[in-house]
Amino acid sequence: MKQAGKAGTTTQAKALFSKGLSHHQAGKLSEARAAYRQLLKLFPDQADALHMLGVAEFQEKNFEAAVSLISKAKDARPDNFLMHFNLGNAFRSAGRLSEASKAFSTALALRPDHLDAMKNLGNTYKEQNMMVEAIRCYDQILTSNPTHAHTLYNKGVALLTQGNLSEGWDFYENRLQCDTSDGKHLGHSFPRFATDWDGQPLDKPLLILPEQGLGDQIFYGAMLSDLQKTGVESFVCLDGRLQSLFGRSFSNIDFILPTDLNSLDPQQHLFGAQIQIASLGRLFRKDPIDLSQIRSHYLKANNESITAFREQYRCSGRLLCGLSWASTNAETSAVKSINLDQLQPLLKVQGVDFINLQYGDTLAERRRSKDRTGIEIIQAEGLDTKHDIDNLAALISACDLVITVSNSTAHLAAALGKPTLVLLAHHTPLWYWHLDAAKTPWYPSVTLMRQQIASNWARPVASAVAQLKTLVESSSASAEL
Repeated sequence: MKQAGKAGTTTQAKALFSKGLSHHQAGKLSEARAAYRQLLKLFPDQADALHMLGVAEFQEKNFEAAVSLISKAKDARPDNFLMHFNLGNAFRSAGRLSEASKAFSTALALRPDHLDAMKNLGNTYKEQNMMVEAIRCYDQILTSNPTHAHTLYNKGVALLTQGNLSEGWDFYENRLQCDTSDGKHLGHSFPRFATDWDGQPLDKPLLILPEQGLGDQIFYGAMLSDLQKTGVESFVCLDGRLQSLFGRSFSNIDFILPTDLNSLDPQQHLFGAQIQIASLGRLFRKDPIDLSQIRSHYLKANNESITAFREQYRCSGRLLCGLSWASTNAETSAVKSINLDQLQPLLKVQGVDFINLQYGDTLAERRRSKDRTGIEIIQAEGLDTKHDIDNLAALISACDLVITVSNSTAHLAAALGKPTLVLLAHHTPLWYWHLDAAKTPWYPSVTLMRQQIASNWARPVASAVAQLKTLVESSSASAEL
């Protein structure tokens, strides 16, 4: 009877696992998790059920639960490649990068030829700022698959992060061939109007296409100064919010909207060549000499608007500090953003008025912050900081200093030549902030305040507080003179 009962229970366990797997494969995660849990009540250490429940929790973005479950499964089946691989993915998504590296390494010891495991190990190293190790992984993939676009792109990002521009730009071109975060919004909806430009003289205008986000277009827009020196007639397609600001700043370049391009007939052959705006880096930012010639102030705000903002918001004897604390990038905002509670030490610095540069609806946040600190972050009357970029640029120019996280406001303030403190995560997903240094060659007016411990903003905030106090003291001393 006991044997019959055990056989029945085993049959029931197999049926529950099969049921869970069927739901799982159909995308019914809630039903799959219920079946796996029911099975685990019968056999708490059943490795396959633990593993698949962990995978389901991972898919539901319950990353720590996934880590716990898949770890138990792996301990029961230490020679199972897939369990180590999925554990690495769970650790990585949970932000436990060192443990993720170990899990991927163990998976690769079991399956040395598994390209996804090698790719994930390389990306995990990259996210720990371990670029040498990351490039070593990418090179191993490229040995067997030399045209793999994602890997070529990832190697390009790692090389650029290291400051290896001469090699990095060429690899970075592979963003155009794959669906990466940098490969989105590249103008794929536009028809091809001409062949790619390699810097040669043209008998027809050059077309420059937009890509990535608003901040990226501002960043790469610095190279339009270099383009002007070539004498090549150019049409630059940019986000419509930048048209007025860029038109004022680059008077002999024509700026057009994406909608303008969609209305053109490619068969008219209006352009002699075309290029993505970031691809200008291959031509104009190849080496340290190019970096040394970067202008610190290449965008020009409207002078009348600057004067109006100064008259309205600057108080005698007090500094006006622009403040922005969040990114809305769907993939990186959680890493890059800070909340106003964490900025309380900054808001309490005496002799400073803070004005809101943060895009989006911040009213509730600012009210909560005022309730806690008694300090109001001023809202410029009638200014839409998300859409009215020209007036936002004027408000930034009216400030004495800008303090911001890595977002489009950081690029805008830096391109205007405004002294800017940028608070950076321990690992920034943006290569142009590079590694470790407090200064960046791309923006001479910027000082970088980096996390030393992932997700811990205490040190960069303290550094910003010290810088702000020094500026207040310097301003007070100058006023006394």
